[in-house]
Amino acid sequence: MTDRPTLTLAFLSHAPASAAQVLEQIDPQQAAAFLEEIPARFAAPAVGCMSAWTGARCLELLTPHRGAAVLQNLAFHDCAGLMRLIAEQHHAAILDALPVRLARRLRSALRYPAGSVGAWIDPEVPSLPDQATVGDAVRYLGNIAVASHVFLHSQESGRFAGAVSLAALMRSNAARMLNELPVVKVRPLSSRASLSSSAFLDEWDDFLMLPVIGRNHTVVGGLARASLRKGLQEHRAAREAIPGSMTGQLLSALAVASTGLIHVVTGAEPSSIPEERKNA
Repeated sequence: MTDRPTLTLAFLSHAPASAAQVLEQIDPQQAAAFLEEIPARFAAPAVGCMSAWTGARCLELLTPHRGAAVLQNLAFHDCAGLMRLIAEQHHAAILDALPVRLARRLRSALRYPAGSVGAWIDPEVPSLPDQATVGDAVRYLGNIAVASHVFLHSQESGRFAGAVSLAALMRSNAARMLNELPVVKVRPLSSRASLSSSAFLDEWDDFLMLPVIGRNHTVVGGLARASLRKGLQEHRAAREAIPGSMTGQLLSALAVASTGLIHVVTGAEPSSIPEERKNA
């Protein structure tokens, strides 16, 4: 006898994009009911392959703990993108059901507009005081996935003070203070700056991640190259999807112009112009 649950999970596991297409074609309530019943590790890839808007609608219909479990199985910035599209009245319940560290990162990302640097930073990348030791820095780097430098701040004022390269750390005695090493001067990003204005800085040639500062010039996190690319792609897609955007207007104008040209060449009546294009 066919084991339908096993086949379903195998389909979700091996063809999440196809599963997402199926789920997008049924009523959101039904899709959510299905996602509620299967293990989150199988539900998450399918949700991640849905359009962000549809995925967010499904997550709103799940219980907070199930929605949180699905989000935990997605990449962080996919989580943040979905959370931005989920109605705010659902945020608190979902965030409360998440692990503390992930919830803190998401709360930080949600404080900023999607196209800003602050929305894409990793807040788990604090800076070290310039009087910390090389040993402190090495232990700190053990918790960071992407880093080419350690960011420093003044122990006296708290203001950003530069960076020390991994190469300099590896060549130094563990007891040396960081301010005794060669400090690289790097221009920090403002958390309020736009991603587009930060994309072509010369610093990206040498750094895997750039420091991000807040209003008082203290480091609030770091922006990785991969996060920058992801943010720019997502923001561009969101703008193109907005009804009435410049892209949509140009496409509508092109369609109307093409229809008019066909009418001139063939003498056909323009009555076949779709109603939505007439009203564009």
